[in-house]
Amino acid sequence: MDRKLLKIRKVKPEDAKNWFILVNKVWRDAYNHIFPKEVFIEKDNRVDEKVKTFTDNIKNDNKNIAYVAEYNNEIIGIMRGSINSSYEHFNSDYADLIALYVDPKFQGCGIGSSFKNIFEQWAMENGASKYVIGVLKDNIKARKVYESWGGKLSKYEKDFVKFGVGYPEVFYTYNLENILNKHR
Repeated sequence: MDRKLLKIRKVKPEDAKNWFILVNKVWRDAYNHIFPKEVFIEKDNRVDEKVKTFTDNIKNDNKNIAYVAEYNNEIIGIMRGSINSSYEHFNSDYADLIALYVDPKFQGCGIGSSFKNIFEQWAMENGASKYVIGVLKDNIKARKVYESWGGKLSKYEKDFVKFGVGYPEVFYTYNLENILNKHR
């Protein structure tokens, strides 16, 4: 990968369709052994519907963060976070790295780590002292990444429900004060 062609920037409203197309592509790659094909078909069929509410949910302010990675003007990664977790177990005590997806062809190039660093800096600037990442228990590849970033596996688990079926989700927590001290 030619790093000169990589650009990480805040999301724009016109990114909406490509945002969801990328998310669906990464979902197919990461979860094809977990979900039935109907889950992916339903996600593909809802892209235009989700585009309509994109700017309501995916934005940058003091409570939300959303970035994209572009390579040669194509979106190859997305990151979204919130200053307050929506998970009942973690609630407002934790910032939440809600979504971090990188095109499979570009995984392992440091894009996810760049997104993580942007999120951590933003979370600290907005008063967070810790954050959480939720991941499907069977997504071993992502779990190894979150562990390599120093995430502590929480004892808390809950089901992520699709079409009435629960898929176990686990959570990694991070202490931003420890991260801040490492950079001093």
